Amino acid sequence: MEFIPREAWGAPAESPAGFLPSARGIKIHYLGTEYTSRLHARCAEYVRQIRAAHLADVKENYVDIAYSGLVCEHGAVFEGRGTHKRPGANGSRELNSQDYAICALLAKDGGGLDTPPRLMLHGLRDAIEWLRRDGDAGSWLGGHRDGYATDCPGDRLYAWVQEGAPRPDHGQDDGPGPAGVYTVQVGDSLSVVARRLNVSWQDLAEVNGIRAPYTIYPGQRLRIPQAHGPVEVPPFPGRSAFVLGKAHPAVLLLDDRLIAGGWTRHHDGNGYQRGPRFTEYTRRNVADFQRSRPELRADPDGYPGPVTWELLYS
Repeated sequence: MEFIPREAWGAPAESPAGFLPSARGIKIHYLGTEYTSRLHARCAEYVRQIRAAHLADVKENYVDIAYSGLVCEHGAVFEGRGTHKRPGANGSRELNSQDYAICALLAKDGGGLDTPPRLMLHGLRDAIEWLRRDGDAGSWLGGHRDGYATDCPGDRLYAWVQEGAPRPDHGQDDGPGPAGVYTVQVGDSLSVVARRLNVSWQDLAEVNGIRAPYTIYPGQRLRIPQAHGPVEVPPFPGRSAFVLGKAHPAVLLLDDRLIAGGWTRHHDGNGYQRGPRFTEYTRRNVADFQRSRPELRADPDGYPGPVTWELLYS
């Protein structure tokens, strides 16, 4: 699963939406407008446009993007309001207090990309499992039209929802995806598997002996294994090594892990540079990593502790 947190696509880290302790289940939506296929690099921009349109909607008076999550044609799950936040897309306050809302970036019938691709169906299934696991969503599953007078999510997508939202057959190619190392859950067991560039999820599963159903944890893309084998975890240097604006040799080790894992989004415009000083850019990149891990995302302050240090080397 490719999970894109709010900050990674351009929203504040925390949604201001009301608290939702649990939900009966999940409702699937579509855009209901014209929409054309696009490169994955442009999907985040489109999600930002949706949020901007929702915030500008005086009639609905949305406080944030209306959906709990959104899924693009490439199978990526964009965090919307997220878990334990009341959505705004189901039609009324009562309906929004009952179910989460997932939106497929899919056009109305005849409006362009109106048939959900295989990768999108995988992404929708990933989003369902994410909300059930992390958001206390119940097993009920339906479409926006269930309980509200609308055509959403369209006949094609709704037929899949009525079937129970199954993953596409694993006997067919699930498409290419980014290289990296992913944490996979099969039942109650966790394992780490490598994925080379342009290797399908089906091939990844077969090579590693994984049988469906399986879940790839949101945001838990780790480092690509090196030829010399696993990296030994050095002792945690203590929190005093990571003081904003101060230099410490351990920051060099921290930078090595951030760079190896690709956690380098924040920098001064010249790319993230390795160095002994713990800067605000370093702190923000550590916070990105913390938000990607279920063990850490409750308090992503950007300051490494023993658990963050251990997981950076996992």
